[in-house]
Amino acid sequence: MTAPDTAASTAAEPQTWRTRCRAFGIDPAEVEMVAGRYRAYRDFMASRGGGLTLDEWFRFYRLEKQSESPDQTGGVVSGCSATGEAIPQNVLNNPAAFLAALRDQLGSGSACK
Repeated sequence: MTAPDTAASTAAEPQTWRTRCRAFGIDPAEVEMVAGRYRAYRDFMASRGGGLTLDEWFRFYRLEKQSESPDQTGGVVSGCSATGEAIPQNVLNNPAAFLAALRDQLGSGSACK
């Protein structure tokens, strides 16, 4: 009996969330960045009682991103790339698809607390 090929199964996981990102026009780098922020939050809160679930944290994160938007509605203003305004804010434009891709990237929803 041979051991399962963990490299093949690990390689298949990122493909799933990256495929979801491409299907919805979401930049995988944005998902990775937000996942890193959630991991840092989760690690920080682990010794302090746990903190928010992924869904609760994402809701808060989205509200924070929206408050940074120039028009306060979550829309992206076209303009200067130096300020980030020219970069689509997928977390605001398509939050449901972004959260699904984020869950896939982090593992499973239950593994994220």
